[in-house]
Amino acid sequence: MDEIEVRELAPSEYNEWDLLVEKAQPGTLFHTSEWLGICRDVLAKELRIYGCFRKGELVGGCPLFIKNIKGALRIANSTCDMTSYSGPLIKESASSKASKQVQEIHDILNPLREFLCKQGFDSIHLTFAPGFKDVRPFTWYGWDSTVHYTHYLNLNEDVDNNLSRKIRRELKTANEAGLKTRIWNDPETYYHLLSMVYEKQKLAPPLPRGFFERVFKLIQEKDIGYMFVTETPEGEAIAAHLNLYGKKCSITWTSALNPDFGRLGPNALLYYNEFLDLKSRNFEYMNVMAANISRFADFIMGFSPELIPYYSVTLESKKYSIAKTLYKTTHKEIY
Repeated sequence: MDEIEVRELAPSEYNEWDLLVEKAQPGTLFHTSEWLGICRDVLAKELRIYGCFRKGELVGGCPLFIKNIKGALRIANSTCDMTSYSGPLIKESASSKASKQVQEIHDILNPLREFLCKQGFDSIHLTFAPGFKDVRPFTWYGWDSTVHYTHYLNLNEDVDNNLSRKIRRELKTANEAGLKTRIWNDPETYYHLLSMVYEKQKLAPPLPRGFFERVFKLIQEKDIGYMFVTETPEGEAIAAHLNLYGKKCSITWTSALNPDFGRLGPNALLYYNEFLDLKSRNFEYMNVMAANISRFADFIMGFSPELIPYYSVTLESKKYSIAKTLYKTTHKEIY
């Protein structure tokens, strides 16, 4: 096997990276330079995309956000707020043999791991996209691993046959209340609903308004998703989902709800009508990113989804582990 060269990509090479994301499995919107650029610009992150080259061809890589803590610790993370996964990618294997496919994965990930370990990071955290199953090139060399989950709703199935009694009751309530759904790509409406959710918990929204404005702009320019809303008979939007397109799927990235209308079943109506809409457009499944929080997982289980694992790996220096332990101890003493 030819030697793999790993280096940071220049911005002029980001188009080449995006072509790899488009072809690689499981490349996602969250891997693209445009999405990563929004995170970098709005959240003031330092972004680096490392590429793996074989004979000059980009065959893999990994984006990382870099953070310096008080000049003492350097932290690298492949994700950031509301970007649940990104992580390493590799070029699709041309071989149909499982042994050859595994060998090619390891031939790319091993040099990537070695390169990252030489960059002087005190902590490296990589979250792989669903579908990337082999993280052994990291765990075999002392990296810790964690399993996370998402839900896939199979759009080839009959949604009505998979509904729980609770969801059926909510749909009935929503229909009796005259609620309707439609596509409406309006960032102000979405941010207003999102703010209401967090205001009730006396919290600020997880991301600034500018982040959502940039995402909506990207949606409109690239046709990579849409906002679906539930409205009252008077036309007031009371619930919304931001859906992003992936390979053969949609990703229910984030949702918002006016708490005063939760009892009318607006969220159940959104999911149900989204299912029908996406099925009519030949999408294969909905990736509902709600499996890692108990109350969200309980709700979406009413649609009988498939539970899908995905993985993260972490490597920490002794200095970082000590600092983390001291912080936790101090935090406990304060509270």
